[in-house]
Amino acid sequence: MADLSLALVQDWLVDFGGAERCLEAACMEFPSAPIRALFYEPARFEDTLIGAREVGTTFLDRPFVKKRYRTFLPLFPFAIEQLDVGAPDVVLSFSHSVAHGVLVPSSTLHVCYCHTPVRYAWDLYHRYLQLSGLTRGPKSWVAKAVLHYLRMWDVSAAGRVDHYIANSKYVAKRIKRIYGREAEVIHPPVEVDRFFRAEKRGGYFVTVGRMVPYKRFDLAVVVCTRLGLPLRVVGEGPEFERLRRLAGPTVTFTGRLNDTEVAEEVSGARAFLFCGEEDFGITPVEAQAAGVPVIAYGRGGALETVVGPRAGDWSKATGLFFDEPSEESLADALKRFEKNENKLEPEVAVANASRFSVDRFRSELRRTVENTLESFHGVR
Repeated sequence: MADLSLALVQDWLVDFGGAERCLEAACMEFPSAPIRALFYEPARFEDTLIGAREVGTTFLDRPFVKKRYRTFLPLFPFAIEQLDVGAPDVVLSFSHSVAHGVLVPSSTLHVCYCHTPVRYAWDLYHRYLQLSGLTRGPKSWVAKAVLHYLRMWDVSAAGRVDHYIANSKYVAKRIKRIYGREAEVIHPPVEVDRFFRAEKRGGYFVTVGRMVPYKRFDLAVVVCTRLGLPLRVVGEGPEFERLRRLAGPTVTFTGRLNDTEVAEEVSGARAFLFCGEEDFGITPVEAQAAGVPVIAYGRGGALETVVGPRAGDWSKATGLFFDEPSEESLADALKRFEKNENKLEPEVAVANASRFSVDRFRSELRRTVENTLESFHGVR
């Protein structure tokens, strides 16, 4: 279907992370598709395919909104419904918040690539209120009312999507539980070719990502400090200063690095620490692409990307898991790693990572869009 007309919809575009890498891969596959989003920060996308594309936004695309955009959460459902996507054959939305609620003509197929149903309204609801200090008092009543409204709108919006794609089996189960919808699974694209095996690894552990509470960087920092293990922490975020206060002399914070620098840090590591419960988790795959083993919390998407030892057999393992999000459980995993490190072969990790390439994502996404469109036309 070379003449397929398609529009892309994203929640928002203010930083370039895993969700934006999915959108960029879609830009590669559908080079003429315009993009629509709640708001957009062009300076963050100057060297990307997204930055070269037409991006239409909403009334929320204002500097004061983009600086504190989560404050404007109550307006997101209304705003996303104001986006005019035209009348293409297909609207392909990439949603972890409200993008799946975009309004499309009845003649247009809506396929949603869902990173997750909106976390702070569902799975992280109580934790979000606790971290925000909104468990008691009038402000908490307002916050709870807003999130209650968001949940009702979210389920209603889900009913308008024609076909769901989940980024992992873990998220597909969540879509079924919350929306009552089946979802096909297409794992996100990972730029595995950007990573390389270092001729000689350093003696340090590494962890990479945006420093927010649910990613549990604090576990890696505290445990490596306690055990006297060298750890390099790559990234930035609201948890940065708190983590620095928790860190001892063996922990180094690099701050934000570019893609080349991240690849160098990861490739030289002894092992990659992945302590959060993620919907998929691109960074563990990147580490394996560099032949670096992963020590991961054994929940969520990591179970689909990291291969642990089975019945004492390490021949196909690319890392190992710890069972609880606790210091004791991670410390035990690090000790098990030290005993079995020489059993983990870099070539096995590289081969496992190759399953998640950008080319694979593009071909699976196009095939799904085209097949779903054929079915859509057949039932109209």
